[in-house]
Amino acid sequence: MAAGDIPATMKAFVVDADGKGVVRDDVPVPVPSDGEALVRVLRAGICNTDIELMRGYKGGFTGILGHEFVGEVVVASSAPEIVGKRVCGELNVSCNSCGICSRGGSLARNHCLRRSVLGILNHDGTYAEFLTLPVSNLHVVPDGISNEAAVFVEPLAAAFRVVEQGLVQPEHRVCVQGDGKLGLLVAEVLARQGLSPKPVLLGRHADKMALLGDLVQAREASSPEESDSLVAELAGSFDVVVEATGTPLGLTSAASLVLPMGTVVLKSTCASPATIDTSPLVVRELKVVGSRCGPFPEAVTLLNSGDLDVQKYVSAVFPLENADKALEMAGTRGCLKVQLAVASSEMASVGVRGPP
Repeated sequence: MAAGDIPATMKAFVVDADGKGVVRDDVPVPVPSDGEALVRVLRAGICNTDIELMRGYKGGFTGILGHEFVGEVVVASSAPEIVGKRVCGELNVSCNSCGICSRGGSLARNHCLRRSVLGILNHDGTYAEFLTLPVSNLHVVPDGISNEAAVFVEPLAAAFRVVEQGLVQPEHRVCVQGDGKLGLLVAEVLARQGLSPKPVLLGRHADKMALLGDLVQAREASSPEESDSLVAELAGSFDVVVEATGTPLGLTSAASLVLPMGTVVLKSTCASPATIDTSPLVVRELKVVGSRCGPFPEAVTLLNSGDLDVQKYVSAVFPLENADKALEMAGTRGCLKVQLAVASSEMASVGVRGPP
């Protein structure tokens, strides 16, 4: 698309102050500021954070939802060489002037004191035909990565954050708790870190865990009673437990699974508050570490290598016009990744693929 062909308005899924979302076709196309690019969205992904925001997480959300995407750069006055390139983008928009930003690295990337966050905090997101992001947030997608796979760069980067934080060593016994979208990607990443023994994946769905093949040791607990029994059996067995159940109770079971002086890594974001007895954390000297956004280059490299086929994790693709139905399906038990076909070129992929 040439710059002269950019329309004045666009189609977007807009969430109002009551937490209700509707697709509108009269939303003004955003205008990039200095250092920003205008990106035509090709495809977007639905994340559990999007679902939790609709349920009231962080006090709710208004605006255009979404932070996972692949798109085409239409305008980038400060970087004309990327115009026409396919890109994905980091969601945290930093001020580049506060004390946190001055320290650089992942601290600045994730924790700017004045940041906005794509589709989450004061920055319209990806459920739209166009978006803006700083050029510095964008990563060119290699030709060998399909649009469907490129949408996974952001959640896969979040999975790589556990590695980037230095929380897992080759000799560690590691458990991933939760077989949802993020838990499975975390398991995929950790299974490629040379761990011995293989990481253990705890989940409720044997068919979903089977998607990892023999990369992990899968343990199924399909009911709360079975889950309690499994946690009791494995209590104190792991150096590191990555909690990715998406439930407030996940921290309690993760704290039981880890051995004394071990590490619990929290990946879940929930609208509901968690209540936990903190005394075991103190008595057993546990480390509880939050883990959020991660390195895009590592995610792009893994996808481009062909070693990870993420197509198996796509449950359905909906047109943007049906974003409400897509969110509803994404929030159902057992559903994996749901994507939105935003550009007309992506409509051939629309359809429900069913359970894994």
